[in-house]
Amino acid sequence: MIKKNEKTYIGIDHGYGFMKTSKTIFKSGIKEQPVEPPFLDDILIYDKRVFVIGQNRTEHGVDKTTNEDYFILTLAALACELKKERMSKASNVVLCVGLPYSFFTEQKDKFKKYLLKNKHLDFKFEGKRYCVEIKEVKVFPQGFPAITEKFNKYLEDKISIVDFGSRTIDVITFNEGKAMHDQCYSIDKKGTLELINEIRKYYMKQYAEDISEDKVQDIFQNRKVPLSAEKVKFVQKLIRFFLKQYLDELKAKGLADNIIYCGGGSTLIKNYVETNESNAEFVENVFFNASGYELLASR
Repeated sequence: MIKKNEKTYIGIDHGYGFMKTSKTIFKSGIKEQPVEPPFLDDILIYDKRVFVIGQNRTEHGVDKTTNEDYFILTLAALACELKKERMSKASNVVLCVGLPYSFFTEQKDKFKKYLLKNKHLDFKFEGKRYCVEIKEVKVFPQGFPAITEKFNKYLEDKISIVDFGSRTIDVITFNEGKAMHDQCYSIDKKGTLELINEIRKYYMKQYAEDISEDKVQDIFQNRKVPLSAEKVKFVQKLIRFFLKQYLDELKAKGLADNIIYCGGGSTLIKNYVETNESNAEFVENVFFNASGYELLASR
């Protein structure tokens, strides 16, 4: 959150796998309930309707405006950010958001209208009431915030930003400060969630048992899991195999020699792929898009 010129800038990264603000993160999961439950953890109430937020993964289409899911998830993200700031009300709010590069032009205006359909928001999250007045919405290409703070550094060079997200891999390439349009694109269904699905499929074939998404995520991050060394090594082998396929596809479409890897998959690449470290940078801060949107909008 940035407060400037009597406006409050709140960045939200509407991921297919996770919702993120500049300080908070939760699964992009939403499920409506018929009645309010006795325990209010993860419960959002809006317009007399009850939703469970972030407990289970929800499948989302490419167009985030086709149903109300991302609108309700936006309310939860606002509540999480305001709670961090010990606030319950905010006025003159500028929502700072992003879209994948390939969908940006087509969906930008529609996404703005979608998020502005109710400018005066009054809702409850986890038992606390929040009141938010939305002033305007600013939309940016996903991944671009990875370079905004040091854009001048690359004005005499060529660089590709690779934002490896939950569903899409977005690539933006600049040459001497200008976007190279034939080398800017998104690849759908090649993010970390698709990788997890592939791993679970082959793990089932190998061991005739399922492996949870959470366990795979732990192996992504090199955390300990309650599995045998053999099974962990098998998952790691699958990670390397599919990551190579993904990156080979990116290279075939064109990447600069200098690359900034960002998004949730950047840690994966750092942990499991041999790269030329002198030409590769890794932005492992999962909040970089949301906080970057705030900086771009406030400036």
